[in-house]
Amino acid sequence: MQRNATFGVLLSLSVLLGACGGPPTQEPDTDTGAATDGSTEQAGGTTEGGGDTGSGLADVNTELEGLEDDERREKLVELASDEGCELSFYTSTNVDESGPLTDAFTDEYDIDVSLYRAGSETIVQRVVEEANANFQGADVVGTNGPEMTVLSQEGLFAPLDTPVTDDIAEFGVTEDWAAYYLNIFVPVWNTDRVSGDAVPESWEDVLTYDGNLALEAGDWDWFATLMQHFTEDQGMSEEEALDLFREAAKGASVVDGHTLMTELLAAGEYDMTASSYQNRVPGLAADGAPISWEPAVQPSVVRPNALAVHRGTQCPATALLFVEWTLTDGQPQLVEQDYTPANTTVTGAFPEDVETILVDVEALIEDREKWETLYEEIIRESGAEVIED
Repeated sequence: MQRNATFGVLLSLSVLLGACGGPPTQEPDTDTGAATDGSTEQAGGTTEGGGDTGSGLADVNTELEGLEDDERREKLVELASDEGCELSFYTSTNVDESGPLTDAFTDEYDIDVSLYRAGSETIVQRVVEEANANFQGADVVGTNGPEMTVLSQEGLFAPLDTPVTDDIAEFGVTEDWAAYYLNIFVPVWNTDRVSGDAVPESWEDVLTYDGNLALEAGDWDWFATLMQHFTEDQGMSEEEALDLFREAAKGASVVDGHTLMTELLAAGEYDMTASSYQNRVPGLAADGAPISWEPAVQPSVVRPNALAVHRGTQCPATALLFVEWTLTDGQPQLVEQDYTPANTTVTGAFPEDVETILVDVEALIEDREKWETLYEEIIRESGAEVIED
């Protein structure tokens, strides 16, 4: 299960590179072939500055000091216009969803966005390597909470000092990144194959399902969060909780990628997935796919997907404008794509009466080796080859 080991390797790599001192003599290749899912993307920027400490953004904040609401936004737009930049955005969000978001930003402010899309592990690797080569490719980085925490710990983000984070769900805000939407993990089933009494009512029902179950290859944080739920909230021993996942893995299919896993479910390849992204279901169902996640298995697992300004950006006002717009005016665009917005003033598609548990990204990063190793061992129980796009 190579993919599960990859994240730990990248974390070790980032620490090693950060301690090495001088940068390598050759800049990293900026060809977009680094993307792991075959999606379309454009290359990032080419400006040196990976070693900057965010002073440019601090200067922008000084210009904005004392301004509020529309006056503040107008000044920020003015500063961004003066920069005359094309924004470089690195994201792990699929192009068919991140593309409309950046297009809407371009339509609003006439600022072009160069979009680089890759898997979250590739984003981490690329940003770390570029920084250590004193190469600034991204102005804004957006990916999953655990990976954002890794990059934050490496000092690769500028402090994010903006009043718009006041409306973002509290658990999705740190000193240098803020969530713009929430990934919600839910079991999903093919209604042609699973109905009546077979519809799961609990996570125990999902993990002990006697049928064709699919697991996502890299969901160690989902696994760790549920393990803590079982042991801390339900009083199981760790071994009892692990046995549930071992039972799930026996004979399970293993898929690299939540989108691919859910699409294969819709095509009838599986009976049920253990951890699909909820936002993927409504669109497929609307197109006639026989899939459902309701009634919801509770509690649903929630993880932030966040944005940060790269510490070395040469376009700090443009980068901050994009982040602030995405956390505010851009939220309805995400709702249209069935995402759950991180802005608490915006109503999303996910029912408010469904119980949730949060992925504690900082705590999980501290114990990452334990959880990754355990999940890798569990996935091996399936004996299955990982299915990739």
